[in-house]
Amino acid sequence: MRLALLTGLLLLLGACGGPSDPPDTHPHTTDDIDNGKPDGGSPSEDAGRPDAGRPPDAGTPDAGSPDAGSPPDGGTQTGSRPSPSKPRWPALQTSIPTYELSLSQRDYDALYAHIPDPPSKEFKVLGHFLHEGRTYAVELSFRGRSTKTDPRVVKKSWDVRFDKEDRFQGRKNIELLAAWKDSGYLTEKLWYDLAASVGLRVPYARYAHVKLHLRQDNGTVITKYEGVFTELESINKDFLEAHDFDDDGDIYRCGMHDCEMRQPPQEHYQESWDKKTNEKQPWDSLWSFLEGVNRTPPHRFSAFVQEKLEVEDYLTWLAVDAFIANDLQGDSRSYLVHDPKTGRWTYVPWDLNNSLSLYNRTNAVIQGVKGEHALFSYTPYDPNVYDLWLFRRSFPDMQDMKPTWSTLTTRLYDDPALRARYVARLRLLLDTWLTEENIGPRVDAMHKLLAPYILPGKDGKTVDPYVSPEHAARSADYLHRFVSERREWLRQHLHDIESLGNGALVIDRVGRDASGAFWVQLYNRGSTPVSLSGLHLTGFTRQTDQWTLPSISVEPKHFVTFRQGAAGIEGLGATLDPQHPEVALYSADQMTALDLLWLAPLKPGEAYGRQPRGAESFGSQPGP
Repeated sequence: MRLALLTGLLLLLGACGGPSDPPDTHPHTTDDIDNGKPDGGSPSEDAGRPDAGRPPDAGTPDAGSPDAGSPPDGGTQTGSRPSPSKPRWPALQTSIPTYELSLSQRDYDALYAHIPDPPSKEFKVLGHFLHEGRTYAVELSFRGRSTKTDPRVVKKSWDVRFDKEDRFQGRKNIELLAAWKDSGYLTEKLWYDLAASVGLRVPYARYAHVKLHLRQDNGTVITKYEGVFTELESINKDFLEAHDFDDDGDIYRCGMHDCEMRQPPQEHYQESWDKKTNEKQPWDSLWSFLEGVNRTPPHRFSAFVQEKLEVEDYLTWLAVDAFIANDLQGDSRSYLVHDPKTGRWTYVPWDLNNSLSLYNRTNAVIQGVKGEHALFSYTPYDPNVYDLWLFRRSFPDMQDMKPTWSTLTTRLYDDPALRARYVARLRLLLDTWLTEENIGPRVDAMHKLLAPYILPGKDGKTVDPYVSPEHAARSADYLHRFVSERREWLRQHLHDIESLGNGALVIDRVGRDASGAFWVQLYNRGSTPVSLSGLHLTGFTRQTDQWTLPSISVEPKHFVTFRQGAAGIEGLGATLDPQHPEVALYSADQMTALDLLWLAPLKPGEAYGRQPRGAESFGSQPGP
């Protein structure tokens, strides 16, 4: 309704100096804008640069670009998606469209004034979106989290929402990422393109120029060129149709500090999940899936994910995730899509700018490559999880924060058969696609596309007013080095992935006696005695210090039993939830997960564990 009310104002805007015909105002004149010189200075003398000194109009859409009526080529239509064995890059745009946003200076100032509000409360204003002679009534808001509040980030990201009766190229909204920290505007788009190239259904990304037209109270309009942005496809009903999902599918978005794929309740510092489609329908499908992720016992877990998850896509994503050194997945607010056509779930990643492969402009120009990022990102086997945990516990509202990681990913790595498939997928991609010979030319082509706007011309100025030219000049070289070094490091550590779970001390069996009291057995499958001194056993996998084990040793091929209610060193100090049983064994410093076990609820007198003792196979067991 609010957007519909703006329709009658469009002619009035044009009459009083609308954005399609901005009047001469400081700091820009009409000639400055028509000539495309965003900084209002004299035209660039760099005649050798294509479209020197100004962002070009979109012109004729390049094949495969969203302007051509569909997302970039990369297999978003039925039967055309590439695969890890036959990957192909999405077509790279050959021109960069210009998007123009028009709003009052007063509303623009109001957007800034509302930045301190809780991030979950979006503040929107009314405005207009202009492209190729068309004007659309829209709602405008700043998007993102840290980029809103970081005082260094003057270039803000935008969410543009269209009226449902007058959409832009059929889309409900577009998201314009400022990518201010990404020194050459390369990383986020590159990794989304990489994920699409191996067949993953991820949002398409392309570049766009953005201009702002700010109407003053006296009727004049100030125009500002805001630079190059990364336009990222929104995850909504349009995404379902564009990527061959059932258009009646459910889209869920995990909350901030979450994406842990565990059952409710959440911790107080975690934000709730959102449902982006079919909002008025029950959430039963999500809760059922999360229950299965957390309560399916190990001997049935592989069959469960084969039935309920697009497991091949997820294994491929884990390979890409490891390669790009993705980080802070708990802050990414990524998505789960449930397709009623197949009955399976698809994970759609978000916020790939958090990857440690980002060449960050807030750091020195000369930066080393973070090629040794952990193998098992966002799992309890990732040391970075505990570093982040300790750091954030210093925040006023997060003193009781727990380590944050994904149960789904952890259990896939823990399952020997699924882990073997993952290693095979990662090895295949490292040998064929994740190479400098393949990714390097893509980096160079993207950098060449952007160079006229982010690198200084002969006049010593850059067209993009916010870019750091010293960083931008080195951004492609940095990614070349990252690809080469990260690939080599991963190849050298494939055996470490294969050998996960080969430790001597394991959680062997868990059960309940006739009264319902729990007991837990630890087994030493090694060849030398193992001391339990200082180790931690917990009935909640994310609470690393629930109970400190006594100072006793377990002989080779022997086990020790701890029982609830028993006296002395045989007493079990860990607390297990009968409805949500799980057990974890942590190192003395609480920074290393030694073994974890999720199982279904047990009745009094039932037990579950390794079969035979110390093996990687599981099943129902007799009592101790």
